[in-house]
Amino acid sequence: MNYKEFLESILDSEKATTVTEIYHLVRNIPYGSNGNRDPQEVYRTKVGSCSGKHILLRDLLRQAGHQVEIITMFTHFNKSCPVHETYPLELIEISQNSEVPDFHHYVRFLIDGIWVKLDATWHDAMLPFGFVVNNEWNGAGDTKLASVPLLEYPNEEELTEFKRGLVASLKEEDRQLRLKYFTLVTRWISQLEK
Repeated sequence: MNYKEFLESILDSEKATTVTEIYHLVRNIPYGSNGNRDPQEVYRTKVGSCSGKHILLRDLLRQAGHQVEIITMFTHFNKSCPVHETYPLELIEISQNSEVPDFHHYVRFLIDGIWVKLDATWHDAMLPFGFVVNNEWNGAGDTKLASVPLLEYPNEEELTEFKRGLVASLKEEDRQLRLKYFTLVTRWISQLEK
């Protein structure tokens, strides 16, 4: 099955035809930063980071006939995430006392000449913990972004390579901090899922 057939099979099997249905289908895939940005793996394993989930969302929306692109932003990701009492101590320490550099993504789709922002990062299980889940988005207007942009980059079609280059441009200590933070967040979320 080629990639186009893969996308069509998702839309058919999930009976997702509208932007709203496609958005919530992808948004509700559990978050997990495991280094895998392949949209086929995100769908198959039902876990994905902002990169993998937003590539999948972009491609499904395009398959459904919409004009879509992905915007990358530089941000301090932890500054937009709540610090929950069930976090491990190391995650609390990083969350409260560091600025974790990241290159976050969201999807923009064009409707009636207006670009609408869609952030599908957090799934429903994160709602009780205060994360920006966007579970009530009904197709009107922008969703809330999972993080505050400090700088935005134009659309890049080869997002995986683009992000790899951006992360590589960070200082080594920032790359290690970023890796540690997202590893701890992913581990915490996976324990919640159990």
